[in-house]
Amino acid sequence: MEGNLEMDASLKNENEKLDNDENDSGEKMNIQGFGQTSPTEVQIPEVGMAFLSYEEVRKFYNRYAQSVGFNTAKVSTKNGDDGKQKYFSLACARSGRTATPTAGKNSSRARNSSKTNCKARMNIAVYDDGRYVVTRVCLDHNHELNPGQPREFRCSEMVTSQLKRKLEVNDSVVEMECSNNIANARLLTLGNEDAEALMTYFYKMQARNSNFFYTIDRDEESHIRNVFWADARCRAAYESFGDVIFFDTTYLTNGYDVPLVMFVGMNHHGESVLFGCGLILGKDKDTFVWLFRSWLTCMLGHSPKAVITDQCRAVQVAVREVFPDSRHCLSLWHIMKKLLTKLKELAQYKAIKKILKNIIYDSIKPSDFEENWRNLIDEHNLHDNEWLKSLYDDRHHWAPVYVKKTFLAGISTTQRREDTDAFFDSHVQSKTTVKQFIELYDSAMKSKIMKENNADFASLNSCNPTITNYLIEKQFQKIYTNEIFKLFQDELRGLIFCNASFVMTEELISVFEVTETILGKDGMFSKEMKFEVLFNEADCKVQCLCHLFEFKGILCRHALSVFIKKKVNEVPPCYVLERWQKDIKHGYEFLNWVYDNVDSDDQDKRRMKLTPLLLDLQQLGVDSDNKCDFLIQLLAEAKSKLLSVDYTDGCKQSIENEKEMDI
Repeated sequence: MEGNLEMDASLKNENEKLDNDENDSGEKMNIQGFGQTSPTEVQIPEVGMAFLSYEEVRKFYNRYAQSVGFNTAKVSTKNGDDGKQKYFSLACARSGRTATPTAGKNSSRARNSSKTNCKARMNIAVYDDGRYVVTRVCLDHNHELNPGQPREFRCSEMVTSQLKRKLEVNDSVVEMECSNNIANARLLTLGNEDAEALMTYFYKMQARNSNFFYTIDRDEESHIRNVFWADARCRAAYESFGDVIFFDTTYLTNGYDVPLVMFVGMNHHGESVLFGCGLILGKDKDTFVWLFRSWLTCMLGHSPKAVITDQCRAVQVAVREVFPDSRHCLSLWHIMKKLLTKLKELAQYKAIKKILKNIIYDSIKPSDFEENWRNLIDEHNLHDNEWLKSLYDDRHHWAPVYVKKTFLAGISTTQRREDTDAFFDSHVQSKTTVKQFIELYDSAMKSKIMKENNADFASLNSCNPTITNYLIEKQFQKIYTNEIFKLFQDELRGLIFCNASFVMTEELISVFEVTETILGKDGMFSKEMKFEVLFNEADCKVQCLCHLFEFKGILCRHALSVFIKKKVNEVPPCYVLERWQKDIKHGYEFLNWVYDNVDSDDQDKRRMKLTPLLLDLQQLGVDSDNKCDFLIQLLAEAKSKLLSVDYTDGCKQSIENEKEMDI
């Protein structure tokens, strides 16, 4: 019995420390809560369950133990290299063996022991993003259980002294009150003013355009738990640029009061475009599954080809469940940002960081990555580093050598997401409330629209000067938007560091080796890298080992050097992507008005009538050159008549008169 009391004391000390930590963290912990359980139902532990804190895990396991009929104890724990807890186990209190009496001890006074070496337990891994995830569960006991006797169990330790007194009167009241306290703490994050502002905005947007989509996840008492919305412009933009989405959780993890998440893509100027927003009060798998399914329903079930997220395990599981056919990539920028916090305690941190960067950025083939990674782990004895283990296990989702064949439309996993981070940054501060954000949402969207309109005007009415005399450069200058053309010119500038050498010919395939000289930050020679480039003589197609075109949609300097060596003046159409072209009209451009504060409701109604028809006409007109020319002629005539005839009064009579004149 004394051993059990000692264990209870250690648990109590640990819980007091956790309580202090949670109090210090403020409301953010409420926003990021996990796994609410119904007070009337006790969940059975399962692998994959996620919680917000140790206290929440312990309460959950104690509730389960109370319903089944056994005591609990914390039986093991493991800390990482940084001294922080990485793993621990909660188990039946009868786990372990009875200690064998030691010689010289008074065995006549040996204490009674309830140990039966019971294997029932729940193992939990502690992730760096604050999640406590169940990794292993054993539910089998080797002794009799005693359900229905809650006052014997340590779960009473998890409640306050006030609730302990209530426990003696009514055990069910205690459990219900504990559960409701947790749930209400989360629900209070979205206040009445926030909910009212949300609904008012949703009704207003639906009145403006019936294609505005929103859905609300409520709890059993009809409190708002999660929200998703996408206006007509977001939905139309997805039709043009929905091949790749980035799921941005910046505002969940950076200490903001507004629990905002965004679905973001990349437009024809290389700038972010919004595909929808959500407000979520949890970071568990079920929340993200609900959110992803809501978004997919909004987009009529059309999944993207690729999804980019951060390393959150709950998000990863949800992506696999909702987007099984999409390529899931992890943001390398997030990973590289964690190097300091994860490895700074290591004695050779700087050397390890430098080697890691070389492995990540300079591995041309998967075999290079694998070999160099193993060498790093062996040489620096990093076999027990759990973070590096997890990175290696996920390597196919983030390492450039594995994801470079996946088209990510310029949403690079290797760079800071300046565009997506800045989407609402000028309108959202750390203490911005949900109500304030909703009030600022339209002006933020109008700022993005104005920026895109200015870029459209600049690309259609001016162009960046060429930097070479190559006809290939002039080909892209005429077609691509100015910003994408700049990216192409960056590759042209890299030609001065590349030397293409012919290797051999296999049937119609010519093999070249392109040696690129890499300079250091000081401009001095750093190293050379060799890339194999294949050139098909029959159709003038090229494939480079760096796969920049497959990854970003921009021809690389290595491929360009081979084109130039083969005296190719115009690249095949397959290397001119429609999504980067300046003269392509996108349907969502007709919907910029949805963010205007229109004075007249009648104007809204007329826009709603005209917009679907104009979009249908556009779709018909792009089928062929003949249809396009015919539609342009009709629209030009219609425009001329609208400008020349006064339709203010007697609109129908004016139309009839025009018909008679045409006859």
